[in-house]
Amino acid sequence: MTSRRTLSDDAISRFIAEEDESEHEREQGSDSEIEDNLSEDDIQSDFEDEFIDDEVPQQLNDTQNEDDISPPVSSEPTGTSESSRRDHRIIVPDRRVLRGKNQHCWSTIKGQSRGRTSAINIIRTSRGPTRMCRNICDPILCFNLFVTDEIVDEVVRWTNVEISVKRRDNMIKATFRDTSVTEVQALFAILTLSAAMKDNHLSTDELFDSSFSGTRYVAVMSRDRFDFLLRCLRFDDKSIRPSLRHEDPFIHIRKIWELFVNQCKLNYTPGEHVTIDEQLLGFRGRCPFRMYIPNKPSKYGIKIPMLCDSGTKYMLNAMPYIGRATNTNGMPQGEFYVKELSRPLHGTNRNITCDNWFTSVPLAKSLLQEPYKLTLVGTLRSNKREIPEELKNTRSRSVGTSMFCYDGCLTLVSYKPKPSKMVYLLSSCDEDGVINPITGKPEIIMYYNQTKGGVDTFDQMCSSMSCSRKTNRWPMSMFYGILNIAFVNSYVIYCHNILAKNEKPLNRRGYMKKLSAQLSESWMKERLEAPTLPKHVRDNIANILPKPVVQNDTDNEEEPPAKKRRYCTFCTNKKKRMSKMTCVKCRKTVCGEHKNDVCFECLSNQI
Repeated sequence: MTSRRTLSDDAISRFIAEEDESEHEREQGSDSEIEDNLSEDDIQSDFEDEFIDDEVPQQLNDTQNEDDISPPVSSEPTGTSESSRRDHRIIVPDRRVLRGKNQHCWSTIKGQSRGRTSAINIIRTSRGPTRMCRNICDPILCFNLFVTDEIVDEVVRWTNVEISVKRRDNMIKATFRDTSVTEVQALFAILTLSAAMKDNHLSTDELFDSSFSGTRYVAVMSRDRFDFLLRCLRFDDKSIRPSLRHEDPFIHIRKIWELFVNQCKLNYTPGEHVTIDEQLLGFRGRCPFRMYIPNKPSKYGIKIPMLCDSGTKYMLNAMPYIGRATNTNGMPQGEFYVKELSRPLHGTNRNITCDNWFTSVPLAKSLLQEPYKLTLVGTLRSNKREIPEELKNTRSRSVGTSMFCYDGCLTLVSYKPKPSKMVYLLSSCDEDGVINPITGKPEIIMYYNQTKGGVDTFDQMCSSMSCSRKTNRWPMSMFYGILNIAFVNSYVIYCHNILAKNEKPLNRRGYMKKLSAQLSESWMKERLEAPTLPKHVRDNIANILPKPVVQNDTDNEEEPPAKKRRYCTFCTNKKKRMSKMTCVKCRKTVCGEHKNDVCFECLSNQI
């Protein structure tokens, strides 16, 4: 008998949620048993424990009606043995061969196996940061792994081009000067702090009001400069857009996005369980590929299918949906996105969990072949032509029963959680039809519930501490999304490296507050050098910046008291000359006229 791969995650998978984020739970669109995320204290205390069967919050999808899996209603009498209960919950069709509407052939009997774990379920890599990221524990260094110097230089370059255009029609003053790398990093620091303190919804007047939001925002940058930089922030050359826009409507931020996603791929090695789902980045302005998904919290926005680690929720790969301009090479969109997003994992035998928008029988079969070598577990839509009629809902079928059929390594199960509802799941893990003795659900469903929430929990983490601000430009909305992803991914790297040293990491809010302080420190030091800086701003910066530590040569030596000015001993009362100089021998006060310079030899003879 072949055995399903066991689900066992390390400490980082238990360190991704905060106890103070419960008020931001997404609307639940599933009847499955869903538990709240563990607090960080619980995650740290259980660092060495095995992963427990907690099911992550599930965000509604536009195609989620058939992904809902409810617990079974058992009507069995007490005293029934375990074997009889298992037999009662599995319905075996009379025929050995079942066919779908497209004549796809299924067998009701699992073929013989060699009694060993199938090769497609064996993973030989471990989860964690790559070699170049393993010893990085400073928040700003973790953040710079994703928002690299190349990305910042690109933003500074095209922002200065836009500033020069706007400066033509305005008076030359400090607000319209060109920006620099340190100032753009200070801008990121303000956005980071607004995300940590949940101030991103405030207007700039409220954000920079010291009596309302404190003095840290004012110390980093003025309100006018902050508004001006956000208006001028650009990510590409505007002069070449018209010639490329019809081929790639995402050209406004394509280069920045590819640089960022490439860093996400290079900096982390995922575990054996990954999730593919879509994130809806909220945006209500004009955008050629804006989507309307009524079941999503944002409803309007930019759809981004992405690949996340099921345990740590690290975002590995993402591709924005750009509408008709998407070139799928003749493949269905769901199949296209699964194969493209999983490209960094090809040949690694990992498992992909996805919902019914992506899952199909041809996709599951093709992923088992070269060069993919991946397994798939996901829900199926009831209108798929591969599903036999015998597996569909009937009135005579009892609630809580399951039917299995097989096609080589593929396993198809239909589970009836309610009288008027039927759920179909497909697995290519070469597994038997087994019922969990505790819940009464098929093991495929239990595995799906444990691994389906990677992207949904990642989306929840991004929205709970988001730097996004109101804007009518979709590239700015995408850039806010890039920063939110960088916050989560860098925090995963930070936690992994700190826990590897047997130290306690900062919570996510403390991490982002420290990151904000580090990003703005260099710019605040430059502001102090400006002679026209107002005194109250100078005092705010001095209070925020760390105080330099002065070490004396001798700890017991006391500093000499400051000398007072006194009247010269040898001048007349009319002159009334005052001086701080004194005679070395008699300690009398002398002015410059009565001071006498001698050499060391003469001075020694006099003494």
